[in-house]
Amino acid sequence: MRFIFFFFRACGAHIVGAWNTVKRSEFLFDKYVLAMIALAAAINAALWFYLGRAFHQPQDAFVTLHFTAALGADLIGEASEIYTAPFYAVLLSGANIILARLLYSYDVLLAYLLVTTVPLLNIFVLINSVLLVSVNA
Repeated sequence: MRFIFFFFRACGAHIVGAWNTVKRSEFLFDKYVLAMIALAAAINAALWFYLGRAFHQPQDAFVTLHFTAALGADLIGEASEIYTAPFYAVLLSGANIILARLLYSYDVLLAYLLVTTVPLLNIFVLINSVLLVSVNA
């Protein structure tokens, strides 16, 4: 029982130490980084709000998930699958922010490049979602 106590105490110390390192980081206080993260979060929130309000289909209905001008609808799926693009946008945005945080102390320019891609990714997913809703309307 004593081993378990010391194990969790040691793990807790490492987690607290890592959190203090992140908390003292200049990355979180950089105005450009904060602006890009806030812009991406606003775009992604608008995307989820738009899909929730504009897409009125039963969850078991089939919808067009991919459409090309040459072939027409080439991917049909359930209505709930329309939310996978915003979900993956959140995951990729988080991964880009984590990578930018790790690179910030070594190369600020590369970290800025990664953080700049976060709102761009969300803009492209928003455009894609607007087009998907218009195809299924």
